[in-house]
Amino acid sequence: MTHVARYSIIRFLPYAETEEFANVGIVMVAPTARYFDFQLSNKWRRLSGFFDKLDRRVFAQGVAAFAEEMARTRDMAANGSAPWIFDDLVRPREALFRFSAVRAVMTESPQAKLQELFDHYVDHDFATPEYQEKLIEKAVRGVLRREGLGDRFQSAKLGVDGLQFKVPFAELDAGGKALRVIKPMHLAYEDPLRILDHGNQWLGRLRHLERVKAMPKSMLLAVTQPPVQTDRFAAFEEVRRDLASMGAEFAASNDEQALLRFAQAA
Repeated sequence: MTHVARYSIIRFLPYAETEEFANVGIVMVAPTARYFDFQLSNKWRRLSGFFDKLDRRVFAQGVAAFAEEMARTRDMAANGSAPWIFDDLVRPREALFRFSAVRAVMTESPQAKLQELFDHYVDHDFATPEYQEKLIEKAVRGVLRREGLGDRFQSAKLGVDGLQFKVPFAELDAGGKALRVIKPMHLAYEDPLRILDHGNQWLGRLRHLERVKAMPKSMLLAVTQPPVQTDRFAAFEEVRRDLASMGAEFAASNDEQALLRFAQAA
């Protein structure tokens, strides 16, 4: 049976003055399925970069108290009064945790749909490493086009014969060989091991290019990096040293001046 489920995104809003918020949960009701439940994140790490001046205890204590409130509300809804309890819960309020406008979705399994919505709005499961690098690529392309360099750098393959890989921005010589390359690179993973793995993947590729004498004259890696003074940053620094030893230059993905200096060099 297909049910109409109504849901709201739970938002953490510590600074009412700026109206900035982060999605931290989902609450859902599906009356025909006699379903009312929520899912809430208590992970501070994903918020710390955004609310860097906020004491983490404010969030930890707040989310614990809010989770208890939500659990009591869920228990109250079990007696069949879920629709009006849901409407009362998500009304506009002045609090650390607030609710988005109510949305509706059709589903055969409210429980599975709740998890799917949580994964999307809170855990950002769509934001794969490939997605992150596409965002950097889009930003770089916009800068190059704005400065009249869009035609100078084009998509190309590096390597020879069957061992070739694609890069989005390459300046080619008359024979089609890459002279200079700009490569977007996401290195801000939550897991330090993934930073090392992704870095080593490209280290291996550059070593291959060197062996087959297909290295471009210069390469700029436009990167996202993790916060300093973390184990993740230590992994990033290791990757940077190794790739720099192969001649790669580094710039922050949002450093337009560094990008233009490289792109405009003779």
